[in-house]
Amino acid sequence: MYQAAGSQLILEYTVQQSEPPTSGSGLGWDSPESVRTPLVAPLGSPLRDRLEVRRALLQAISDPAAAANGLHVVLGMAGSGKTALALTVFDEAVTGRGVVGLWVNASDRSSFRSGMLAVAHDRGAAQQEVDAAREGRRPDADLVWHYLDRSPEPWLLVLDNADDPSVFRHSAWLRSSSRGIVLVTSRLQDATEWRRAARHSLDVLDVSSAVDVLRDLTISTEDSAKLELLARRLGCHPLALSLAGAYLGRQLLEPVSVDEYLKRLDTDPSLLDRGAAPGEQELRRLITGTWQISLDAAADQGVPEALTLLRLLSFFAAAPLPVGVLAPARLDSTRLTHADPPLTGERANLALEQLKAHSLVSLIDASAGAEHAAVRSVQAHPLLLETVSSRIPVDQRALLLESATDLLSRLLSTESDRYVDPHTLRLFTPHASALLGNAAAHRADAATASALAVVRALRDQSYVRGDYATTHALADDAVRVTGNDGTAEALTDQHEHGRALAALGRFDEASAAHRATLEAREALLGADHPDTLASAHALGISLYGLGQWAEDELYMRRAAEGRVRVLGAAHPDAIDSRGRLAEAIGQQRRWDEARQLAAENLAQSEQALGDDHPHTLLSRIALAWVLAGVGEWEEAAVHTRATLEGSERVLGADHPRTLAARQRLADVLSHLGQWPQALEAAQAVRDARQRVLGREHPHTLSIEIVLVRILRSTGRAPEARELAVHTLDVCVRVLGNDHPDTLACRAEHRAALGDVE
Repeated sequence: MYQAAGSQLILEYTVQQSEPPTSGSGLGWDSPESVRTPLVAPLGSPLRDRLEVRRALLQAISDPAAAANGLHVVLGMAGSGKTALALTVFDEAVTGRGVVGLWVNASDRSSFRSGMLAVAHDRGAAQQEVDAAREGRRPDADLVWHYLDRSPEPWLLVLDNADDPSVFRHSAWLRSSSRGIVLVTSRLQDATEWRRAARHSLDVLDVSSAVDVLRDLTISTEDSAKLELLARRLGCHPLALSLAGAYLGRQLLEPVSVDEYLKRLDTDPSLLDRGAAPGEQELRRLITGTWQISLDAAADQGVPEALTLLRLLSFFAAAPLPVGVLAPARLDSTRLTHADPPLTGERANLALEQLKAHSLVSLIDASAGAEHAAVRSVQAHPLLLETVSSRIPVDQRALLLESATDLLSRLLSTESDRYVDPHTLRLFTPHASALLGNAAAHRADAATASALAVVRALRDQSYVRGDYATTHALADDAVRVTGNDGTAEALTDQHEHGRALAALGRFDEASAAHRATLEAREALLGADHPDTLASAHALGISLYGLGQWAEDELYMRRAAEGRVRVLGAAHPDAIDSRGRLAEAIGQQRRWDEARQLAAENLAQSEQALGDDHPHTLLSRIALAWVLAGVGEWEEAAVHTRATLEGSERVLGADHPRTLAARQRLADVLSHLGQWPQALEAAQAVRDARQRVLGREHPHTLSIEIVLVRILRSTGRAPEARELAVHTLDVCVRVLGNDHPDTLACRAEHRAALGDVE
């Protein structure tokens, strides 16, 4: 009845029906079982970490009227624990804060709308009002928020798994209220619907929290080191940790150790999914399934290429991959247009956007060093890459691997006389290794050959630059693939592996590797082949590092005389071997012979190669060392300074050869009585070697022996004693009791102790 100004209009109507209406009948959806109880799997482990997010949410829940924002979104990759966080906060709010908890599944429109209308009913809406909204006779969102705003009790409304923001109808459902807090969980990072919300991003757990999760799941009998190994292997991913822990905890008939589990996981990544209980086999409780939900969503949004791009990325390392690799023109030069689904350069940006939007990858600015701008890169969790790679159809693997290796080899290709710059080398090394390992594992011959060429090129460039740790890692990769081939190329891989070991100071292993390679090259190529002579040279260097100078002389003489005969006296390799031979002779106190050979060799190198050629620098420092050995310190200082200046100019201040020249200068200056300059040089070398080579590298120990003597001679006896005690302990452990450097260190140790006493 409506009445205005004394007049009345009366409308009457009746509705006839044969039976009372059934709530929701004929509407095509079911009402939720409950909005007061979260219908999600219970937590197998208490929520670990996430303390700041929990604190912020609970503070807002305690006083929603005073909260800075009533709408909160928890974002993160699949399986990162968003629902677990929401469930923990929900329980704490309901049991400890006197708050009404409301939980709605927001994964699809039907479930969400039905759940929200049930929320309205819970907050006081009459059934007729709910039915009217359900049937479209009144605005549904307005009805729900009318009753939420007038709720007699404060509330927390969780909208879980909101991975499709379209369910919110352009934010019509997302509002703030002074009576409660809305908490949304989503893997979608950049939705416009979140623009007014307070955002909380979840990453993986820290290692200690990850270990706690594993202990919670009844595998606490394992020691912490093994649990930490498993946690790191799983990338501290919350869902993966829960599945692994549950699997290990349920093996009643035949318990499985962490070691055994790791072995099985290496061969079958799908083992993780077997940790889900029989009643939890829905996609969100499986590692492989939870990624698939996002990929299916991308396909539903018209970007099926996201799947192909993610498969392509899964063959690279989990390290940041510069986006330049994925330039459209480069993608179009591969066979990716024949993939299923096909990927073109034109659609690549859309595919990457979808992967980023669904938290499958992130875009970061990877550091390229202090002197270079950061490099825009794409990165994914290692577990994601591993599980995606394991599920690629067999008929797609070779195509994708060949495309990936082609992208990398094209990007890193340079002119024959140029190297890629150091920061590019550092960024791409892990990806070259990963591609080679994946190509070899899948027996993709063309991709293996392409990746092997890249690994070899980066290995050789790393050695020249003095980055021996990277050299060794790449050399290991190559030998792992070609070690049993027996070809000349495979023997070159073994040779380079031995050189990397020697550069790292692992002289025992290096000498064994070079002996084996030398024998194999003699049998395959002949005694005078340049490669065979290179093995003799490398073996001599390793023996020098062991202090076995007579045997070093034997092999270095063979290399020097053979190279002069085969390559000519002016060849850089011949000059290198002759300089090393002079040092081996000098170490045996045949100074006149060593001096004559070193002087002739330097003259030959200067004439043939020039003053600043790396081999001329080696020849000059060899002569300086011999001159110091015969006590001609002034002349030794002249050659040492010239070598140091040239090495800094040609190789850089931190190159191992530059540091060797600076160490020689420190020793020469100390014998000339120039103690402050000697101390400065020695400390600079020690600091650089500790940073570049490590604290226990033989070259680091050798400069510390020199530094002990300098400290003692400048009256800094306590420092000298402390350093002597430390260095001798490491020398004995690393080099052995009888190594010449250990003997020299022991002498300095005795002198330092005597000075203190």
